Amino acid sequence: GKGLLVGCQFAAMSSRKKKRAAPKAESNLSEDMQVCLETLRSIQKRTDAAPFLSPVDWKGLNLPDYPNIVKNPMDLGTIENNIFTGTYATCEDFAQDVRLVWQNAQTYNMIGSPIYKTAVKLANFFNKKFSKVIKKKPGKRRRVDEPKEATRTDRVKFSNQVNNLSSEQLGHIVDIIQNRCPNALAEDDNELEIEINNIDAKVLHELIDYATQCMSRNKQKSS
Repeated sequence: GKGLLVGCQFAAMSSRKKKRAAPKAESNLSEDMQVCLETLRSIQKRTDAAPFLSPVDWKGLNLPDYPNIVKNPMDLGTIENNIFTGTYATCEDFAQDVRLVWQNAQTYNMIGSPIYKTAVKLANFFNKKFSKVIKKKPGKRRRVDEPKEATRTDRVKFSNQVNNLSSEQLGHIVDIIQNRCPNALAEDDNELEIEINNIDAKVLHELIDYATQCMSRNKQKSS
């Protein structure tokens, strides 16, 4: 299938020219960004992270639909560059881009494909690693990492989106909730139900973004 092995291109990022901003030396990074860099490198050194080290070469891989499906491409090499050029103001800014890498791979690739499974595994690895980092941060800094609140409108929007997703896409939604907010799943008469009010605000916003991408993809397929 077209998407079985699509994460990010296997090329290294070391030869990329950085013109927009002069990169900082590692010793000049803030304490937060040094921690983020350490977390990032713990992922980069994993052999299963190889497909995510640099941008997807969708032209070279002959995937013309990739930019239509993945609206905000991201990869680990770009994230490293962003750390050194001062793109991220907080650890949460960094975390959002890392999660985007896994979300993109899961959005484009088929559920059950090798790259999809790897993205899920790396997402779980990162979430555990990052949560430990946040817990270690001084209390005065935690405020910047708090997600925006989820409103009733957000929850109604997601409820409506769920009704317009395919069974495969719903399966991915359930996977995310099971990993991140297991208390938001309930079994009733052997049927799995999503308790939307029990989904954390940050996770809910990620799910809404994912569902929006899926609905856009479904619309393109039907047109």
